[in-house]
Amino acid sequence: MPFVFGGTSSRIDVVIVPFWVGAAALAACAVFRSQGRAPIAILYFLAGLAIVYGLLSIVSLPVRLAVLGTCLAAPAPCPTGLPRPLTDGENTGLGVAAAFGLIAIFLGFYGLVTLYRRPVVAPEPPRVRTIPPIAAPKPAATPEAKAPEPKREPQPEPELPAHEEVELPELPPHESSTPTT
Repeated sequence: MPFVFGGTSSRIDVVIVPFWVGAAALAACAVFRSQGRAPIAILYFLAGLAIVYGLLSIVSLPVRLAVLGTCLAAPAPCPTGLPRPLTDGENTGLGVAAAFGLIAIFLGFYGLVTLYRRPVVAPEPPRVRTIPPIAAPKPAATPEAKAPEPKREPQPEPELPAHEEVELPELPPHESSTPTT
């Protein structure tokens, strides 16, 4: 944001380097989230350090200008060694970059909270067979020891009784329950 609002000749453009380092570390946290808690926590810590360094370098310019002093407005001659005051673009870029840096730190903290609040899933134990094994078939008796069975003739199926018609009693006519007018 200082680069966008302040232009290329801004005195706070160098803040882009630590902010990019912090953004790369936060992106690495998203990519390597399955590597465990310790490496991700180290990456969040490095991202936070980079962002805080960027914020401190942003805030150092107004403090330096307040301590050293600035020269007068642009048409007046500037004594040697004194810097110019903050431009409107630099001032806007400073505020926006500080706001985004604070948001990035809070989001990094939220990432750490979600990392350490999720339950640790223990590996699933190996499966154990719960069904008893099938017993081996019993050996059949030898055919020599068995006497041959006599042949049976097929039994005829029993006959069913013939169909008889049943006469139903006649029902009385149905009476309506609604009164007629």
